[in-house]
Amino acid sequence: MAAGQKTVPKIEVIPHSAFEESLVQLVEGYHRLYYTADKVDAFKYFHQAYEIAKEISYAPLIKATLLAIFEYYHSEFLKNSQQFQIFLNAFGALKMDAIDQILLTVYSLIFYSQTSENPTAPYYDQVKQLNLYLKKVEPDSRLLPRLLYEKALSLQINKQLDSAVYYYREAFNSASDHAFFHYIRFSVKIKLSDIAYQNKNYQNALDLLDEAKFYFDKSDSVRSYLFFHRYASGYYAGLKQYDSAYYSLKNSIDAEYKLDYRTNTLEINRLNVVLQTQQKELDNIRLRQNRTWLLVAISILVLFLLLSYLAYKNIVGKKKIIEKEKEIQSQKVDALLKEQELVGIDAMIEGQEKERQRIANDLHDNLGSLLATLKLHMQHLRAKSNHVSGVGEQELDKTDEILEEAYQKVRHLAHGRNAGVNAQEGLLPGLKNFASKVSASQELYIHIVDHGMDERLENSLEITLFRIIQELITNIIKHAMATEATIHLTRHTESINVMVEDNGIGYDLARTRPASGMGLYSIRKRIENLNGNLTIESLKQKGTTVIIDIPMP
Repeated sequence: MAAGQKTVPKIEVIPHSAFEESLVQLVEGYHRLYYTADKVDAFKYFHQAYEIAKEISYAPLIKATLLAIFEYYHSEFLKNSQQFQIFLNAFGALKMDAIDQILLTVYSLIFYSQTSENPTAPYYDQVKQLNLYLKKVEPDSRLLPRLLYEKALSLQINKQLDSAVYYYREAFNSASDHAFFHYIRFSVKIKLSDIAYQNKNYQNALDLLDEAKFYFDKSDSVRSYLFFHRYASGYYAGLKQYDSAYYSLKNSIDAEYKLDYRTNTLEINRLNVVLQTQQKELDNIRLRQNRTWLLVAISILVLFLLLSYLAYKNIVGKKKIIEKEKEIQSQKVDALLKEQELVGIDAMIEGQEKERQRIANDLHDNLGSLLATLKLHMQHLRAKSNHVSGVGEQELDKTDEILEEAYQKVRHLAHGRNAGVNAQEGLLPGLKNFASKVSASQELYIHIVDHGMDERLENSLEITLFRIIQELITNIIKHAMATEATIHLTRHTESINVMVEDNGIGYDLARTRPASGMGLYSIRKRIENLNGNLTIESLKQKGTTVIIDIPMP
């Protein structure tokens, strides 16, 4: 090549007839999509244009036909298959610049969000790309409204409603009044009304929905009509205007049926393209239309009856749910009060354990030592009395006897207060040890009778039962004037039974008042918190019997 000679770009020669045929098919497809009520054949023309473009291997024309196919898929109300993925992959293989990449991202977002209620990883990968493009696209770009709309939709899917509202409004403002952008403004109004509905602002949702009617797609009024009434039915239901809600729902179902019919026909057309039997199948479809309309009428009647029944069941169900929620709330409050009461009693018992230990130590270490010292002084005084006249030996013996009796009682009381359940021995050995110490005073003899107590109970349950029995025995010592008491312990398969009976003077249960500490009232509450039962039987001069039943944990 000579110096300074300009390079002439190579012009690809395309067979004139094939190129024109592809364009004719493409234009006819757009005409069917945007300017006719029946869009059944739109895909067929787009697909024929695509096949011709592939045959002549002209990339710009292939991309143009693919974009037309994307628009057709975009116009579908429901996605019954993943066929669009084939065409997305084909467009991705041909992309050459940023515009191509943006278009691929936009349509990927549209299809991934419409084919799943919960978008998966591929959708969020495209959202990341979308955020990058929003920073680079020019403010006057015709791609900006679509990018802003998809950004708002991704935020709404992620429940970031305030941010979604901002981007929806930006998309609305960036879309001009040109009819080409009416569908974006219509979609924005629909989405804003949906967010108002999610915030339970039903009247505002209806107002926004009413504004959307101005941007109805006149070339696809059925689809716009479907969206309008489907959302309106929910908003009227939120306002408890059930007649209007039912009317809108019925209208949307009618429109949806029409769109579903077109979608089903489209699936048949796709098979016709592959199998080249399109005309025959179309004829069969027309022959079946009469029967289809009959089925439509029957379906609408059945649907009306079903909706009426569901509405009735819904009202009854809501009443039951409200009643159940009230019952659950009441149970929660009772459980909380019971738990708080249980915590209080646990704290009280823990404090009593410490107080018992302190009193026992004080009796043993202080008062016991003092009595022991006093006894030594008494013995010393007895020794001196042998040398001092006038001191009576009988008085000294009596005083020494009283001191010995006081010392032994303090000693027994200290051991009794300090008695408990040894972690290595268990409830039954602890009770036997306690009974032997109390019986040593020879004022009250305690019998222990057990059945099935060979295995240990849970440690906290053993401590609780021991302290309850100890308190009952203390009450017998203080008030019953009894000489004998019997403690029965019986372990059943699913419960444990405790019975404490004495031969004392008994008392009047009606005059018994709740008192502080581990009195009968506190004992009863503790047993109730263990889901157990307490029964007291007492007769004057006949003794008292206390029966406790506690389920096994």
